[in-house]
Amino acid sequence: MTNDRTRFTDQEFQAIAALLGYTFRNRDLLKSALTHGSGSKGNTTTTYERLEFLGDRVLGLVIAEELYVRNPRKAEGALAQNFSLLVRAEACAEAARDLGISEHIRVGLKEKAQGMTNQTVILGDVMESILGAIYLDGGLEPARSLIMRLWEERLSSGTLLVKDAKSFLQEWALALGKAIPDYRIVSREGPDHSPSFTIAVTVEGFAEAIASAPSKRHGEQLAAEAFLRREKIRK
Repeated sequence: MTNDRTRFTDQEFQAIAALLGYTFRNRDLLKSALTHGSGSKGNTTTTYERLEFLGDRVLGLVIAEELYVRNPRKAEGALAQNFSLLVRAEACAEAARDLGISEHIRVGLKEKAQGMTNQTVILGDVMESILGAIYLDGGLEPARSLIMRLWEERLSSGTLLVKDAKSFLQEWALALGKAIPDYRIVSREGPDHSPSFTIAVTVEGFAEAIASAPSKRHGEQLAAEAFLRREKIRK
């Protein structure tokens, strides 16, 4: 008999409902929202990818509306900058950590042993997928309620809006009259459901910096961060 790693007990559903402050009517939506591709083998449970796509838009709508209402004097450019910082993968991952959802994410046994459920890119994706699932199950208001609970402090405190490494590096390079940093894929390893990208970033006149991550986007952020730290540009 195949061990179904996506199975949730009633006790776990109740624990997740307590974390979310929301009880799903359609439990399959919640299961999908918490299931990575590596954890769905051998059963018919869908993964979180489609829900992540939807949840990203739900989060974007709520955050954009809040920024618009709270900042009547801010220009579009300033609103857009704050928006990008609030909805980026790192912010979503921080919200997922605050929520404490990582132990409920379904991944393969090997991936779990490697600590995948604590990786920023996975946590960020799952946070968005949960928002998408809540939206489909109960509408915008319960999704908005969770977003406001997890993002309120970030919305209220501008000091928490730290510019992402890639944007910071680009602005730094342009301020010195250099070309936009160049990113390239050094290698891609692992299966489709659990890839590892090694990314290098180059700035004119400097040695390249290299980092690895489960996605190209996150790898670029880590490579930029490695460059900034190595050159002591930003801690």
